[in-house]
Amino acid sequence: MEYICNMFIIGVVGQIASGKGILVNYLTEKLSFTSFSLSTAVHREIEKKGIKKYTRQMLQDVGDDLRREYGDDVLAKRILRQIESDKIRYNRSSQLNQLNRVVIEGIRNLAEIEFLKKNSNFILIGVKVNRKLRFKRLLQRAKPWDPKTYSDFVKVDRRDLGIGQNKSGQQVGKCLTYCDYVLTNNKDINYFEKKVENLLIHKLFSGGFVGK
Repeated sequence: MEYICNMFIIGVVGQIASGKGILVNYLTEKLSFTSFSLSTAVHREIEKKGIKKYTRQMLQDVGDDLRREYGDDVLAKRILRQIESDKIRYNRSSQLNQLNRVVIEGIRNLAEIEFLKKNSNFILIGVKVNRKLRFKRLLQRAKPWDPKTYSDFVKVDRRDLGIGQNKSGQQVGKCLTYCDYVLTNNKDINYFEKKVENLLIHKLFSGGFVGK
């Protein structure tokens, strides 16, 4: 697949329930980015299997299996194929190109970063929060596949961070060390939104880098 190099791509990596969605929403609602998630491919595999109810552990298993079978960068490659297909569809319909600015979330493996970095206009932003606060937020958002007890949360969180995982597994902890920028979100949502705005508007956009 020919890599799409005429876009500005912001990758988002973060711990479970860290507030990545707030950053993504700001990009899409305020800065006209189009959002894609590597997790989409994982959910599609779950649907293919006919599974209606699933846990985060099952999602982790499917993601790991895909990387082992097709290569550790498979999810990044699949999402770029989807973006390429969408670009062709926009062009054929004579619509304005809506995909010059893209945000990709759900990054959990170093190979995914390496693949996306082939685009010269790629920036990786990380989000970090302390574990107990993330569990509290996880319970509040109440996604059906999330763990319901703190002990179960710690298990999937440790795996997500990459503890005890091989190269095809979850590696969020390592991915965070590769970020161009890392934001902490240990206070209220308004405080974090100001951090996001400061980074995107006053650092990235003010320098004329975004969307070149």
